Amino acid sequence: MTEQNTHISIKDRIKAGFSTLSPAERQVARNILSDYPASCLGSVASIAKNSGVSAPSVVRFVKTLGFVSFIEFKEAVLDEIATQSKGPLDRARAFPPEIHTPRIQQKLDILFSEINHDLLAIPEEDWQGFSDLLSNMGKTIYIAGGRFSTAIARTLALNLQLLRSNVILLDDLGQRDKGCVLDMNRKSVFVVFDFSRYQKTAIRAAHIAKQRGATVVLISDGVISPIKMDASIVIPVSTKSFLPLIGLSSATVMIELLLGDVYSKIKEPQQHLAEWEVLNDGETL
Repeated sequence: MTEQNTHISIKDRIKAGFSTLSPAERQVARNILSDYPASCLGSVASIAKNSGVSAPSVVRFVKTLGFVSFIEFKEAVLDEIATQSKGPLDRARAFPPEIHTPRIQQKLDILFSEINHDLLAIPEEDWQGFSDLLSNMGKTIYIAGGRFSTAIARTLALNLQLLRSNVILLDDLGQRDKGCVLDMNRKSVFVVFDFSRYQKTAIRAAHIAKQRGATVVLISDGVISPIKMDASIVIPVSTKSFLPLIGLSSATVMIELLLGDVYSKIKEPQQHLAEWEVLNDGETL
């Protein structure tokens, strides 16, 4: 690997070089980005199978990125994981000193750069597939999240309810909403937000939904969420923050952009908005 690329993350290198990849190498890139870094940790054969390409295509992919071999590529990914897996105190100590300064513009520049990188990592095919599902009026949309991500799930659900019918927010998968999971079928779409630390109730609900024929869409930090095994679409979203805590900035921007696409795909969305105005009449000044 060349010295000039050692400071660039593997994910950023894949995104930056995506346009130069061959069709087969792009399939490998999409597979890896959809579940990074867990998707990098298997054998050449398993990555090839998951990507729908041959083993030599995987080898050519890592060499195109600038690695001498697949082993070197895998070691680089493991080094990144080791760095990112440090506890909150270690991450806080590793933050650049300027992050703690009161210069808001500098922080905004860093934040916008991170968000831009995160959203560009989402494969266009998965993005369009997700917005198609949410705008399909023949589908019932169920949306759920974990302890923190339920705030993002609620944002998506409440706004989507303004645009279309049959949108259901599940905020108690452990008890009250179990019946809704059992009601899912082939006409259902189950959208699950699941960030580290991954929630057992969400994992169990996604598995049951899949068994009952529902299409499962996972929005996650893309590391090791077991829901990826049941998901038809995986939307990777970073949870980086200025604090050593979970960050929701990328997910929030992703939701707003997604809703814009859904709005453009729904037939006569203003009609549903008008019905909401009638329903809400007299509730506010």
